[in-house]
Amino acid sequence: MKKLATILFCCCSILMIAGCSKQRQISMHGAAVNDPTKSATLQEGSLLFRALDGKQMPLKETPNPFADVVYAITAGRHKIGAINIQGGHVALPENMKCYSFDVEMEAGVEYLIGEDKDRGVAWIKRKDTDKTLLEVKPFDKIFPYEHICDWKSQ
Repeated sequence: MKKLATILFCCCSILMIAGCSKQRQISMHGAAVNDPTKSATLQEGSLLFRALDGKQMPLKETPNPFADVVYAITAGRHKIGAINIQGGHVALPENMKCYSFDVEMEAGVEYLIGEDKDRGVAWIKRKDTDKTLLEVKPFDKIFPYEHICDWKSQ
């Protein structure tokens, strides 16, 4: 019983520390992080941002899905690659869905990506207006341990 209480205490402490951590900004391809008027920002909702303009992101730029991260992206037209967040048990994983957004991003605007699992679509929206800019269907469904999404073909 004492061991279980210790484990629960440690888990709760980690979650509290993570919840209080400062938001981290990651610059993609040299986008300005110190001046939000010079670049667009992208935040993960129920999707994980994994590719930009057909290129898989380096592992150092893909923090754990519970981190509070915002990506700075240069203004202009971009292809945003994303995968859905896994649900269920690790031993019985569901297929991963690969999404690709072809979207014009404006400097000074914050964007959010997410998935509507019930409708089988992913979306990107402006955070300031909550307006959905684009909805897309998955271009591929993969088994989690099989391979990664082919961002180059999109």
